[in-house]
Amino acid sequence: MPLYGPKFPLKTGNRDTFEIYDNLESQISFFLKNLLMTSPGEKISDSNYGVGIRSFLFEQNIESSRSRIQSEISSQISIYMPYLDVASIEVSATDEDVDSSSLNVKIAYSFPDDDLQREFELDLDPDTYIGFY
Repeated sequence: MPLYGPKFPLKTGNRDTFEIYDNLESQISFFLKNLLMTSPGEKISDSNYGVGIRSFLFEQNIESSRSRIQSEISSQISIYMPYLDVASIEVSATDEDVDSSSLNVKIAYSFPDDDLQREFELDLDPDTYIGFY
């Protein structure tokens, strides 16, 4: 049985000390969300860790902004999650308005030696965003 990490927020588990993720896809989704939501400098042990996606919420919805976000995500994944083969990263606003302040991120990925492509998606809307978990 593969080893999976604890779920956050931490809760007492039935089999182990804490509840754990029961499949690899859930664990990777947590890692990706954590990587995207953590701002550079926020992780004390590694000040370079994190995309800081919230800082991009009020950027204009134009190609250069979306490309910069995609580039930052790609760079962070290659450094901190090199075990993923990323097929594509799509960044868009949920509203096509240039002044839209919402973001949608889709990351298509697979694992080496596994042809099954998986997708991670994160929607950020400052009007409804209430927290990390």
